[in-house]
Amino acid sequence: MSLQRIKPAKQGELDGACGFYAIVNAIHALEPSLDKPELFSQVLAAFLRDGDYMSYFNGTRRGTIKNTLSRVRDYLNSHFDMYHEKTQELYEFEFSIPYWLNDTSRNRKQVLEQIAQADNAKNCVCIVGYDHQMGGHWSVVKKVSDKGLHMLDSDNEKSIIPLYELTIDSSRNPGPSKPYNFTSEDIFVIRKKWLGEFTAL
Repeated sequence: MSLQRIKPAKQGELDGACGFYAIVNAIHALEPSLDKPELFSQVLAAFLRDGDYMSYFNGTRRGTIKNTLSRVRDYLNSHFDMYHEKTQELYEFEFSIPYWLNDTSRNRKQVLEQIAQADNAKNCVCIVGYDHQMGGHWSVVKKVSDKGLHMLDSDNEKSIIPLYELTIDSSRNPGPSKPYNFTSEDIFVIRKKWLGEFTAL
């Protein structure tokens, strides 16, 4: 009989839940006072309403992200009075999908300009979908600088992805020199929408 050390599976190795973590990380980046476990519970509850349970294990597509994010946004906007700590101005969460329609023209510069809206200090982040050598992944861009895309990731992604390492909508598989292929259709721009109303002190 031969013996070998048993290696336990690590949390996250056996599921495809990066899309759900991306939603949690994006919203929490915009409003850190929200409770992460409660956010994750709301994200899963919103996802389960579609009945496609296997997406949790097999990975999520943009339609699932859209439906789940829409429901979580509606829940937060209807159950919480969210406001600026200093000015007391109320806000809601909103999001857009710049390239939801296939007939929307785009090039690399235009796609990067959409992602460059991400600036957590200015109340905007982006959920992005891309392929790398390990497969597909969803993550969050919290800022764009000359160094590249500053990521807020649930896995072992780089904290900054240099722009020279990524392609946009490429038909080629990611390789050593260009390890990231971003999909323009998989960009979600999430921000705070200021309402011009104020909480009662």
